[in-house]
Amino acid sequence: MPDGYEFIRVLGAGGFGEVVLARQTRLNRMVAVKRIHAAALGDTESLERFRREARLLATMDCPSVVRVFDLVRGPDGAHLVMEYVAGEPLSELVSRGPLPGSQAVVVLRDVADALAAAASRGIVHRDIKPHNVFVLPDGRAKLGDFGLARAVSDPGVFRTAADTTLGTPAYFPPELGQGEGEPDERSDAYSFAVVAYETLTGRRPYEHADAIALITAHWRLEPPDPRSLLPGLPRRAADTLLSGMAKDPASRMLPQELVSNLAKIPPDAWPTVERRPPRPRPDLRAAPTARVHVGSDSVPPTPRLKRRTIRRRSWVLLAVAGVAVLGSAVAWAAGRAGGPGELDVTSVRVTGDPSPTRVECPRAEVRLAAVVDTNGAGGRLTLVWTGPDGSTLARRQIDTSAGQRQVESRLTLTLAGRQPVRGDVVVAVEDRGLTASHPVVYRCPG
Repeated sequence: MPDGYEFIRVLGAGGFGEVVLARQTRLNRMVAVKRIHAAALGDTESLERFRREARLLATMDCPSVVRVFDLVRGPDGAHLVMEYVAGEPLSELVSRGPLPGSQAVVVLRDVADALAAAASRGIVHRDIKPHNVFVLPDGRAKLGDFGLARAVSDPGVFRTAADTTLGTPAYFPPELGQGEGEPDERSDAYSFAVVAYETLTGRRPYEHADAIALITAHWRLEPPDPRSLLPGLPRRAADTLLSGMAKDPASRMLPQELVSNLAKIPPDAWPTVERRPPRPRPDLRAAPTARVHVGSDSVPPTPRLKRRTIRRRSWVLLAVAGVAVLGSAVAWAAGRAGGPGELDVTSVRVTGDPSPTRVECPRAEVRLAAVVDTNGAGGRLTLVWTGPDGSTLARRQIDTSAGQRQVESRLTLTLAGRQPVRGDVVVAVEDRGLTASHPVVYRCPG
């Protein structure tokens, strides 16, 4: 922690930074501190992105946006000091069933106001999802994690070197999934409509364990009629949600208009919903930390690469703790074939240990290995590991030498807690359009 802050506990982690709860000793107040991963400290682009995030958030004087207090840069790290929201993520609330209509409108109106405030400053959030919406005890909400945001007026802000589009697969705008256009107010509007759909029905419009297939569903498939998921939902509400999810951005309803339509529905017209009681919360001060270890080995003649270890919280532990995953993202790239003398990938496959990969709580370790076959040309490959929830577990660049036809990337995932997981861990070879997956089942018998 930087000077003047006392560590309390970890709140969550994502691809760019870990977020912890801390006490600002001078003012005796609780704050959330986002710490950039040590592995990225030497990356000039990442550090500049961190500074830009602070500057952008500092301009957001909106009660529905998580406030920024300070940016502290020291010799061993960079820290963004933010308002600590002592609430519950919307994702946790929705996991217990759809919200009553009137309650959902209050939450969605606050998120819509936050997006309008961002849009007025030329800021696109790019990662609207229930994990990033914090609901306060009084029912009001705040939007957090602008870690993927970029200012529309500045084309250099938050753009990766490969010009990849970032976001979360379950809420991915269709036009970005097809590689068309740039993220803007309308793409945020689509993700917001998906969140509204899930908040009112308790279900996402599309479900798939594979991240790429999930992204594809957003631009290939029509969403189910919300009334088929929640009988009694007013037709006006269903039509409004589907309008917000229009495939054509120009036909899409913006968040404040969408909420305005929902607010016009009389309170007694909303159906009664069944909600499950909240799960017992563990003592987070004693909660174990899950780790993801990533290593890459190239088959000779390339020398063995140094293994890097990235410490993160797993989505399993985060689900138990009831906090938001921050900065969750997936890279999407169109496939292409390598030309003569250019590095190309012929196949990719993933194996797991144990096999089949079925492990049990309270703690388990899963070892995965991705083997990539190439055409033997020299060059660089980027492998992206994605978890069953669509969050990025690791991103690895591997240099190959001429004549080298195979590379390998290893990932060891330690799972902890009592929340079950069933889904695929996916590895994607970025810019080559090839993916492979391996199922992982983590459960607690009885």
